[in-house]
Parts: sequence; structure tokens; C-alpha cells
Amino acid sequence: MSTARVDFTRGAAERIARVVRLVEQGDRGQSGPTWDNVDSSSGSGGKVFRICTFTGSWNIDTLKTVTFRNVTTTPNTVAAVNLFATLTGPSGTVSTAVCAIAKEGSAWYLIQARC
Repeated sequence: MSTARVDFTRGAAERIARVVRLVEQGDRGQSGPTWDNVDSSSGSGGKVFRICTFTGSWNIDTLKTVTFRNVTTTPNTVAAVNLFATLTGPSGTVSTAVCAIAKEGSAWYLIQARC
């Protein structure tokens, strides 16, 4: 086990602090996170992973409407929350970007983006 010191940049520490504050504002009566295996074969849960596209910039801690790739049926969009970092292109906006999102419960979350 390593006992080396870990240093964070100011920006990283501020992002971590924002997430901690969001969690602390939650319902204290709820149970903590669980790490049990989920049987998704019954169709009653599990994690769902999708590749999507979005346009424009995407600020941290905000919702963005994303479009599922290779899905032609409607609805083929969902609102996902970005918990990680503001995404912008060189000119301040992203024309179209590809991202990976995952669904937990009824909410979608950004996992990774390629701009």
C-alpha cells in the first residue's frame, strides 16, 4: 500500500468540493451507495451505457440534451448531467461532439467526451 502524498490542482479540488457539497445536500435518510451485483437480465434495473452526440459547450454541473447514435426510433434524446469538466472547443464552443453516458436509476450521467 502506497503512502505517497497526493496533490490536487486548485481546479480539481474545487470540482471535488462541488460534488461533495451536492452529496451533503442530499437526503440524509437515504442509505449509502451499494456495490452489489445487479441482475439486469430481468429488465428491472442495471446500468445502461450509450454513445451519444451533443452540440455547443457543456458546463460542469449542468444538464445537456444528447442524441443517441445509431438510434432511429424516437425518442432518441435524453438530458444528461456533466459532473466532471466544462467542455468547450478552441473558439469557445463545440460544434458536434461524441460522448459516452450511463444511466443509473432514472438519471443519465456523462462518462467521457471526445471533442
